[in-house]
Amino acid sequence: MFETVAGEHTDVALSDGVVTPDLRTILATSAYKTATYSFVLPLRAAAVLAEATPAAEEHLTEIGRHLGLAYQLQDDLLSVFGDAEAHGKDPFSDLREGKETAIIAYARMTGHWPSIELRFGTPELSEPDAADMRDRLRECGAEDFVRGLVQEQLTAASTVLAEAETEGTLSTAAARTILQLASRIEGRSE
Repeated sequence: MFETVAGEHTDVALSDGVVTPDLRTILATSAYKTATYSFVLPLRAAAVLAEATPAAEEHLTEIGRHLGLAYQLQDDLLSVFGDAEAHGKDPFSDLREGKETAIIAYARMTGHWPSIELRFGTPELSEPDAADMRDRLRECGAEDFVRGLVQEQLTAASTVLAEAETEGTLSTAAARTILQLASRIEGRSE
């Protein structure tokens, strides 16, 4: 609960401009906000209920952190680059809100930022202006960069999962189930 509250608190501080929106802070906030309660906690609860070893619980905690961060990063990608009809969200809500994501943190480090910043966080951002901003985010490499981060997190989760299976802290069946769930994160359109 402390991690989730800390993540929410930092997210609000990022939105209010109290905390510097650098990539490291944004990734930590995402890990605390999403990974902790949506992935780590359920996996740890399963370990406790199954009376698994502390080593299994540690492996599941690490796997959950990687999967949760991958999920949040993929969600951020959908909110800017996704098909609104497929996922049902306003495709530009994060841009209108001025949401500090890894996409934006990356864009801030590029020469495209001044043209993006002009309209970032504008509640009345028009569809054409939002589409232009999305195109600039794509051009500066933010989309590819964050897709790479998703891939890194999924690879890290798979590595820890393989290690846990090799060490015998997780069964093959449990590992297979987690891998199937993880495969649904990459390329998610909803």
